[in-house]
Amino acid sequence: AGLDASELKHVKDLLDAAESKEKVEAALRTAVQERNVHDLKFAIPQAKESGIDAKLISEAEEVLRLEEPKMKAREQLQEATTHVSKAALQAAIQAAKDAGLEASEFVKAEALLKKEEQKEKLMKEVNAALADSQQVDMKSIDSLREMKDKLQTALKAALEAGVPEADLVPIDQRRKKLHNAVEDLKGSIRVFCRVRPLSKKETGQGDTSICEAVDQMTVKVKDEQFLFDAVFTPGTQDEVFEDCRDLVQSAADGYNVTMFAYGQTGAGKTFTMYGTKGNEGTAPRTIQEIFKVTQQGSDRFEYTVVGSMLELYCNAVVDLLSKGNPSQSKAKLNIRQEKNGNVAVEGLTEEECKNADELMNLLERGNDQRTVAATAMNSESSRSHLILIIKIISVNKETKEVLKGKMLMCDLAGSERLKRSEVTDHQQTEAIAINKSLTALGDVIEALTKGGKGVVPYRNHKLTLLMQDSLGGTAKTLMFVNCSPASSNLDETFMSLKYAQRAKKITNTAAVKK
Repeated sequence: AGLDASELKHVKDLLDAAESKEKVEAALRTAVQERNVHDLKFAIPQAKESGIDAKLISEAEEVLRLEEPKMKAREQLQEATTHVSKAALQAAIQAAKDAGLEASEFVKAEALLKKEEQKEKLMKEVNAALADSQQVDMKSIDSLREMKDKLQTALKAALEAGVPEADLVPIDQRRKKLHNAVEDLKGSIRVFCRVRPLSKKETGQGDTSICEAVDQMTVKVKDEQFLFDAVFTPGTQDEVFEDCRDLVQSAADGYNVTMFAYGQTGAGKTFTMYGTKGNEGTAPRTIQEIFKVTQQGSDRFEYTVVGSMLELYCNAVVDLLSKGNPSQSKAKLNIRQEKNGNVAVEGLTEEECKNADELMNLLERGNDQRTVAATAMNSESSRSHLILIIKIISVNKETKEVLKGKMLMCDLAGSERLKRSEVTDHQQTEAIAINKSLTALGDVIEALTKGGKGVVPYRNHKLTLLMQDSLGGTAKTLMFVNCSPASSNLDETFMSLKYAQRAKKITNTAAVKK
């Protein structure tokens, strides 16, 4: 419109300034509307420089004054709910309230604070229980059981509330110590006596019962009484296993556990240890209990369960998982004792078992390969010592502590007199080998009951080498003495009971294996 260049530039600058001012005002209004602290901090100085209406700037400054504490409170809440601690949560919740935040904005922090306060309360209960446990009577089974249960309850509640595993190591260790003190008070080597019923054959040939249960711990034969940790006449498989169930927990806690059955041929050892289908014995029930215990502890531990099975036949160690399999190595098995006292069998097949079914399958395969034969005293007499070995390795998911427990379950071949069992030829050789091994076991038991005076003759036989960490060693040991009640077996029954009574005097030194 006839303006020169300089005048055009001036007009353009005015238009740009007006446009810029409009943008600044628009940005300020948006920041106020959105109550955005960062945008307000940027827009307010620009608005002042641009000469924006003072009333609008004042409104923006008031919004900033209100919103900035809220923003800081939200940031504090975020930090406190990410890196949780009671003090940080308390401070963040108070800041949120002071800043006027809606209750919904700090409801998560309040829930976390409640949880932290619960953890703190439970930790006080844990520490109180731990302190109380120091005063428990270590010679009273009832007091120990009550205190162990109290510790277990406190430990479980604390874990469920989310108390870190590392904070609970002392109470867990104390619980284990009391649990094992209960087991130890039941007897250094616990001995259970089980008397089977008279058989039809015995009744038919005029036998009468010579065994009488005086009470739950005493059996009477003729006029002599024998005291054991438990007496079953014969008791159910459930009742027998119930009294040794806790030993599975000991193995899961890193201890060595041994269960073995001793007695004459046909006294019921194999029935006690393995049972029959639908009426399972100690070994199958132990397998079920192992995976029950490991399942219960799976939130805290990674468990590995490994099984192997062997028989000692005529003084030869036979790997039952490779027996009869031409593709398996025929390497000689070597029994040795490790530095920590554990007995190991070099070259023995070991299989990891993920569940009870896999371990039961291993047991059945091994049992199928066991050497048995008919004798006058037993139609299916075991001609070998059968040993099931189960290793339980646990790794604490939080502390990474590794514990290695072991269960050794031994069904000893029956002691017998050649004249009574009426075996001939090769079976006679088997019987001589069985009796020789049981004599060696008796010699070890005899030596151990003398309180460590003299050398314990473990090396006299492979059976006693295998059981070196079970008798006078590092295991918690349970012995079943199986007896016949038949009057015709009086001598054998007396012999078995006296043998078991000597074993009761042995002291083991059980220790956790890491």
